[in-house]
Amino acid sequence: MRKFWHVGINVTDMDRSIAFYERIGFKVLQDKVIEDANLARAFMVEGAGELRFAHMRLNDSPDEALLDIIEWRGVPAAGRASADLVHPGLCRFSILTDDIQAEYDRLSAEGVEFLHTPQTVMGPDGVHGWRLLFARDPDGTLFHFVELVGGAATVSRETPTER
Repeated sequence: MRKFWHVGINVTDMDRSIAFYERIGFKVLQDKVIEDANLARAFMVEGAGELRFAHMRLNDSPDEALLDIIEWRGVPAAGRASADLVHPGLCRFSILTDDIQAEYDRLSAEGVEFLHTPQTVMGPDGVHGWRLLFARDPDGTLFHFVELVGGAATVSRETPTER
């Protein structure tokens, strides 16, 4: 395996979604329309023959994963995303930040609607933890910002029996 490449997000309005993610800080790397009779079979989307996609990235680094925003043509997406934080399947994607309060203030002023204010969750040691801030994109896709608290607040490599 080479690397984690991208997360695909279906959208109902490509231009609205691009504008939203640009407000968050993503930049468009490519925005293309694909017409191919094999789309339906390759992506398992009945009736698909055309789509528009935009690859977006937060930082100018080829090592960083992309958002792959997809708007199906001829098979329009309907409704809203239904991800939640409990049931199996992709529940969110995460954006690491160094100052979650500044992001909350900046993006709230730009009209991004958050599900709550920044919240802090501490690990068992009471020193390391995370500040979290959840939002949904215009189609309801759930994501959150994370600020690490107490230095190296990433998940430990210890197994449960070593703790």
